[in-house]
Amino acid sequence: MVHMGVFLGTLGGLWLLLTASAAIPNELLKKQMERSALSYGGREAFSFERGEKWNGISDNYADAILLNVSWNMGRDKPFLSAMDTWYYSGKEMGENAGLYLTVTEGRLPDTDYTRYWHGTAMAVRLFHLFTDVEGMKMAGLGAVIVLAGLTMVLLIRQGHGCLALALLLSMGAVQIWNIGLSLEYEPAFVLCFFLSPLYLWLERKGDMGLTCLSVAGGALVGFFDFLTTETVVILTPLILVESVRAREKRLGKGWKELKLMVRCGLSWCLAYGGTFLVKWAAASLVTGENKFLLAFSSAGERVGGSLPGESMGSFARIHMAVAANLTVMFGGESRMELVRTAAGLLAAFLLLGSVLYLFYQDLGNGNGVRMILLLGSVVIVRYMVLSNHSYLHEFFTYRALMSTVLSVLVSLSLSMELPGRGGKGKRERKAGRGRRAGRK
Repeated sequence: MVHMGVFLGTLGGLWLLLTASAAIPNELLKKQMERSALSYGGREAFSFERGEKWNGISDNYADAILLNVSWNMGRDKPFLSAMDTWYYSGKEMGENAGLYLTVTEGRLPDTDYTRYWHGTAMAVRLFHLFTDVEGMKMAGLGAVIVLAGLTMVLLIRQGHGCLALALLLSMGAVQIWNIGLSLEYEPAFVLCFFLSPLYLWLERKGDMGLTCLSVAGGALVGFFDFLTTETVVILTPLILVESVRAREKRLGKGWKELKLMVRCGLSWCLAYGGTFLVKWAAASLVTGENKFLLAFSSAGERVGGSLPGESMGSFARIHMAVAANLTVMFGGESRMELVRTAAGLLAAFLLLGSVLYLFYQDLGNGNGVRMILLLGSVVIVRYMVLSNHSYLHEFFTYRALMSTVLSVLVSLSLSMELPGRGGKGKRERKAGRGRRAGRK
């Protein structure tokens, strides 16, 4: 009942806020929305902003649709428009032109997009009272940096500076600064670093708070995100929690800790899936149309669809989806560069393996390491399950690997002891005391 209350309270509050934002008169937003719409006039749907690297692609297509949906939410009947979400496609001219025409000429929406909540539309309408889309991008990136910094400060104050460093390195590995290229890249990371300090605070008060936060996180990311990097919202906080508990020798026995992680994962998954089901059911109720059919058709395409003119089979795509995301993380300039991926993995293995070989110590953290690596592997499973989506959109889904990189780095920190006050020096002092005791 507590978890159901958290779910209904979170989703109900978000829906009320979205409805309230839809009630803002479009006249108050028009000046800034026109500036935003005009800024997309000369842009490609997917533009390269960092040379030819795929990790620097800006998803102008998704942003134009988001702004289009946001604008059309304010046309009439806020309650209905917040549920029954549409946009003007621009027909043969494309979505960028569609955004401009619907804002400046009042073209009526013609494309149903009810399968998502489009919660970010709330922020779009609020921010466009005083700024345009570029200001929003800067604000979103700034929020991620501030919240991530807060998480690192909390880890350092708890005496876990190495975990803060691992988090910083994992963010760098996925070029976190590039999320500022597109509005739709930012919500998952804002939520991830908003929830991470809460996880680190509540985990010291028991396990109930972790499962409740997982419910809230599932509802939040289902409301704001559109299948970009949704797993970072649950995996990154849980990896940090497990790492802190392992370092402080507070980790439960294997099955007990696994049970907790499964409970948190199920809480998140049920809330995430439930958020979509509520949207489809509510939209069907208020419109009198079956919104489930379109949603399930889209879901099937995400799992087992194919690219136009592609001959790759479904089984091959499962593996290629993983390779494509690794290619982008390693700075690839095309969808698939197997040589680059192999070289990147080999270099990482040699570097991290050498460090582990030099400083390995059995610190009794085997259970924690296994749990953390298991959490990090969920990202790979996600790529394989949603193989078509992960292969087609690897230029933004690859950033979910932040959790995988974090899991590897913190696992190393739990298996090593560096020379110095806490490492070699400490072992030598212990050995010296042992020898003195033997002589006595």
